[in-house]
Amino acid sequence: MFIFKTRADLHQLPPRHPALPIVTQLLNQIPPDCGYLVLVEEGDDFINLPEMHSRLEEISWDGATKIEGYFHAVHLTNNEFGIGFLIPIGIPGELHGLLEELSSAAF
Repeated sequence: MFIFKTRADLHQLPPRHPALPIVTQLLNQIPPDCGYLVLVEEGDDFINLPEMHSRLEEISWDGATKIEGYFHAVHLTNNEFGIGFLIPIGIPGELHGLLEELSSAAF
């Protein structure tokens, strides 16, 4: 799991990481005081953040869409702050089905 709150955090990923262009694009759209982005990798199933401690399957997702091999899922902690999660589409189990359903409902 990687956490990106500012552009300075992009150094965490190697230059050829497939998610780097997506993370960069999404991070540019999030004002720093309104939220941040979490990149979930294979094997990550528990989120331990200041705003939440939960299994991915138990998070109340407020929306999801697909972007180039990833789900971009959002959890709003309140009406002024949200956390975006970039999750590989190939993630197994219950979470995949839930995010697939949410992303299909998006218009």
